[in-house]
Amino acid sequence: MLDFIRKNSFTILYTFFLGLMPLLVSSSISYWVITHEQEIQAFTFQNWILAFVVACFTMAFALTPTTFIALLSGYFLGWKAFLPIAITYWIASFLGFKTAQVIDGGRFLQILSEKPKVKQVLENLQKDEFKIILLARLSPVLPFAVTNVLFSFSGTKLRNFLTAGFLGMLPRTMLSIWIGTQAQEIKKLIEHPSEGSLSQILILGLIGGSILGLGYFIKKAVEK
Repeated sequence: MLDFIRKNSFTILYTFFLGLMPLLVSSSISYWVITHEQEIQAFTFQNWILAFVVACFTMAFALTPTTFIALLSGYFLGWKAFLPIAITYWIASFLGFKTAQVIDGGRFLQILSEKPKVKQVLENLQKDEFKIILLARLSPVLPFAVTNVLFSFSGTKLRNFLTAGFLGMLPRTMLSIWIGTQAQEIKKLIEHPSEGSLSQILILGLIGGSILGLGYFIKKAVEK
């Protein structure tokens, strides 16, 4: 175990960084958005293009949560935000996946594959990787940037990752944008994003569906 940690220390630290950063950075951005709401309301088309380009990188490298960006976009742009958000998610997924590949260089998968049982489980999971990626993206609580890294490390095919990931993100993206469109105040939206019984039910439904589906495929892979 210690040898595994030593050989993958940078990889593990990078993954930990991706899990922690959204909580730290999003609070600072929230304060700025609340205090500059009128300026954001006056954004031009070019301003929004720049904002979404920046969001590609902030989401890819875990500086902002994807749900946070979708909520704000829904609040300020309404349903016009759907297409740019979808494109931004796709690009951020690609950036996060490829960056993790460069950082890890296949070492993580190689070390895991040295253990026959683990190798067999990974091979079983890869048979259902499209469905597993889709289910992982469905949940609003699974960190976007961390899942990019984990799928990259596990040897997931890029085409499956981008396609299934895009499809899996659609329900949670649409839900987040809808919640944003319903908000009356930006401060209330940021502090209580899931307020309302309908939104809570839908969020729990996405989380529950994701957990049950992932649990099924993991159990199937382990028992084979």
